[in-house]
Amino acid sequence: MFELPVQDILMATLVFVRIGAILMSLPVFGEQAVPVRIRIILSAGLTFGIYPLVPPQWLNSVPDDVVPFILLVAKEVVVGLTIGFLAKIIFEAMVMAASVVGFQMGFGTASMMMPDMDPGANSFTALHRILVILIFLSLDLYQLFFKAVIESFQYIPASSSFINGSISQIVVQVTAGMFLVSMQLAAPVLVALMFTMAALGLLAKTVPQINIFTISFPVSFFVGLLVYIASLAFYPAWIRDHIFSGQDQISASIKLLGVQRQ
Repeated sequence: MFELPVQDILMATLVFVRIGAILMSLPVFGEQAVPVRIRIILSAGLTFGIYPLVPPQWLNSVPDDVVPFILLVAKEVVVGLTIGFLAKIIFEAMVMAASVVGFQMGFGTASMMMPDMDPGANSFTALHRILVILIFLSLDLYQLFFKAVIESFQYIPASSSFINGSISQIVVQVTAGMFLVSMQLAAPVLVALMFTMAALGLLAKTVPQINIFTISFPVSFFVGLLVYIASLAFYPAWIRDHIFSGQDQISASIKLLGVQRQ
């Protein structure tokens, strides 16, 4: 009968915990629409595929006691959630642009007039998110996140201390880049709407009889939608460049965390 060493089983368990924590917080794969069973099965499949690539020095020795092993499991959960959270912030930067543009186009008027309404119920943001996910999957950009999973085992050992001040610094840097990228993606529509509002203001001064407040909503909607449709042709290149840049940022963060743990 074939038997596996206990050390290998415990080490594979730690690998599974880190991969599972990353997948639970990754964009697209960690969404609520993806059943938990599918994420667990995917985590197990990745564990079987990545386990042979894990360096031998990733874990010097597996503790025999229960308490030290539980502490290792907790550390792996923190490592996985941190890496997945960084990837999610980078991905959500592209969706945040639609939230800014949608409010300027009038899609946020319903939630503004009804404060008790769910602020996430924005049809334009939902449409933009679906398009971004389709482009993301069609360009196979998810492979870059899986590459970051493998790099985490190469640079961040399991038996090292993880809690220190470098985590907050990395999260602040990635979060600041999130607002920059979202404004860059929203810039074409925002500039078009700015000129539209300026033209409507000039029209209001020229012809005071026109109710500008009434016609501003359909005009902003159609102008913003036309500019958005016109800019869709450039979205694959923008998304690819942003994801590649984000993957480099995640890799640098993983190396920084690994260096500071040595």
